[in-house]
Amino acid sequence: MLLINGQPDDKLAAADRGFQYGDGIFTTMLVRRGVIDAWSRHLERMKNNIAALQIEGVDWQLAGQWVEQVARSVQSEPNAVMKVIITRGIGGRGYSPQGCVSPTVVVSSHLFPPHYLQWKEQGITLGLLKQRIGLSPLAGLKHLNRLEQVILKSEVETLGVDDGIACDMNGYLVETSASNLFWRKDRTLFTPVLDNAGVAGTMRARVIETAKLLGYKVIECREQASVIDGSDEIFITNAVMGLVPVRQYHNKNYNDFEACRAITLRLTA
Repeated sequence: MLLINGQPDDKLAAADRGFQYGDGIFTTMLVRRGVIDAWSRHLERMKNNIAALQIEGVDWQLAGQWVEQVARSVQSEPNAVMKVIITRGIGGRGYSPQGCVSPTVVVSSHLFPPHYLQWKEQGITLGLLKQRIGLSPLAGLKHLNRLEQVILKSEVETLGVDDGIACDMNGYLVETSASNLFWRKDRTLFTPVLDNAGVAGTMRARVIETAKLLGYKVIECREQASVIDGSDEIFITNAVMGLVPVRQYHNKNYNDFEACRAITLRLTA
């Protein structure tokens, strides 16, 4: 199902600022039998991201009703994906947002990627990408400017690995092509700090909270990629696939998915 401002439609105005400038935000969610996983977290992040971009006029009550409608449409599916996009709406030529007070809200449902289940059980292969992520004052936001991720995903496919780690322009770890990154050394979990680049994922936040409850020390750090070489475990996270362990990075095999499985069990309990 695809709704644009609550109406079944698949056509977006050419003058919409989401199309013109990537002027908006989005979130992607897991839906189980019509129930959205961690909806409150996604809603909170969307509101914070909208406020950061100074987009006005979003009717959150209406948007919530459209989200519920799309969720009901996939209630027969054990797993499905929902995407919500909010743009500043239709505007004139030029960058100025003046006069844009009617945002566009797009809510859509999608099939759950079946390979995610295999990834969760068997782990993935991970590479280190050459493409860098630029430093940005919009770091942490899930905004619509995703061209860097398009290029990252293209490099992943060229390397022949399941996913790849991307660093920022200074060579510090950020994330993978579409996920947040964690690595473990003994009882300490590490994840890149996202104040200069990257997306602060909802699952990342859940993992940090849950890991602390399970007795892990969690450190958000600014490190070069070489630091991962000495890790006991690596895993990646996003809202749709959850936690996915890494079975191979470079030439090192990882068979100990201790933290990933422990946190996964706690999250799904």
